[in-house]
Amino acid sequence: MIRTRGAGTRGRAAGPRAKWAVAALAALCVAPRPAAAQTDTTTAPPAAAAAPAQVTPASIRYGKWAAAALAVGATAIGIHQHNAGNNAYGALVEYCGQIATCTIAPDGRYADPKAEATYQQVVRDDRSARAWLVVGQVSAVGAAVLFVLQLRNAAGPPNIPFAGLLVEPSLRQTKVGFRVGVGW
Repeated sequence: MIRTRGAGTRGRAAGPRAKWAVAALAALCVAPRPAAAQTDTTTAPPAAAAAPAQVTPASIRYGKWAAAALAVGATAIGIHQHNAGNNAYGALVEYCGQIATCTIAPDGRYADPKAEATYQQVVRDDRSARAWLVVGQVSAVGAAVLFVLQLRNAAGPPNIPFAGLLVEPSLRQTKVGFRVGVGW
């Protein structure tokens, strides 16, 4: 029995209004509430709402991977062309040293047609390798720029549970180490 203090209420039980008020208060205290991270911010007033996160365009999100793949592919083709040019040059040196005497004509070409054809193949392979390697390098720089552009639009990674790199600069030396946390 709930007793209230006041004039004329000694010994009497609280009225129905008081019971409903206590029941409503208990219900509000016990009712589950969402955690702060689960609150819906879309209904918040504009002044209290955080600035919306910028969305990275799809051309940057997918273009960085395409540029990286192009860099790897072009570099691989450039390396293959360079090796082919080296092999052709080795064959030219072997041909001129063992099989024929390769003399150079007054116009700067080899007098032997097979030696001249092999030399022209070396030149073509070297030019092709140079072009592919330049394309690979430009693509690698482009991929790096696109990776940085994507980071510029974001506020950082969504969750970094461990940041263990320690850097302590001092007058004579800089200490670099890792922090290891042990969760018990």
